[in-house]
Amino acid sequence: MPDPTPAESPRSAWAAARAFWPPLPVWRRLDAGVAVVAAYTALVVLVSGSLGLRLPEWSGASALLNALVLGLLLGFRNQQAYDRWWEARRLWGQLVNDSRGLCAKAAALPGLSAAARAELGRLVVAFAVALKHRLRGEGGLGRVPTFEGAKEDPAHVPLFLFARLAALLQAERSAGRVTELESLLLDPHVRGLMDVCGGCERIKGTPLPLSYRALVRHGLVLYLLSAPWLVADHLGWWAVPVTALLGYFLLGIELTAEDVEEPFGRAADDLALSAFCDTIRRSTEQALG
Repeated sequence: MPDPTPAESPRSAWAAARAFWPPLPVWRRLDAGVAVVAAYTALVVLVSGSLGLRLPEWSGASALLNALVLGLLLGFRNQQAYDRWWEARRLWGQLVNDSRGLCAKAAALPGLSAAARAELGRLVVAFAVALKHRLRGEGGLGRVPTFEGAKEDPAHVPLFLFARLAALLQAERSAGRVTELESLLLDPHVRGLMDVCGGCERIKGTPLPLSYRALVRHGLVLYLLSAPWLVADHLGWWAVPVTALLGYFLLGIELTAEDVEEPFGRAADDLALSAFCDTIRRSTEQALG
């Protein structure tokens, strides 16, 4: 087997390193939080030593017990955030499948006009892009490909495009180019587009209850403020790396959950909505030509 070239070897080593130790998207905020925890713990150790504070033997065990309870709360919070992310992923997978099914079935209809096929493909791709923009709050119909010069300015762009699609199929049916049976075959995929839109808007418009988020964050702050005092007497300067490590995991779980629970943005943990839109565009072109 030939030796790797000098250009390939560093890339392979870097890829292997990233696979073994993948980067954390929230590392900037996490590192800043851990640095604050470590600095605060060092200050507590200095103050505790200078004042000669002596705590009961059970104080260290209470810090560990509090960490376990807080870990359970953070685990629940993380699970709820991931459920939102996974449901959003399933909805966009459904949008891809419904778009493919609609275009493939439309291409198989012998009576559907060529102009109607082209318009259907344009509207399907535009619907996906418009939904992406709506979920990200990025503007109206003018940002959708092939609609840049449109005079309309609908408040709900995906609904506007869905109505255009429904009107197109109804016009083909009224003209006799689509039969009632063929219309029934297309209808589930057409309705599926708005089902996905409604599901995504439900996720975006319904954050986790404030009580859950507030309880976890209050508990996290109170724990990180109190833990150094509970262990400084027993661990001395070892309290700094111990609390920093605890802070790394506890803060990391909270920051990751905060990142994941909003899956429609542009962060590294968010869904690749542009990639889904490209997949729909390619599938539409393949099915309709």
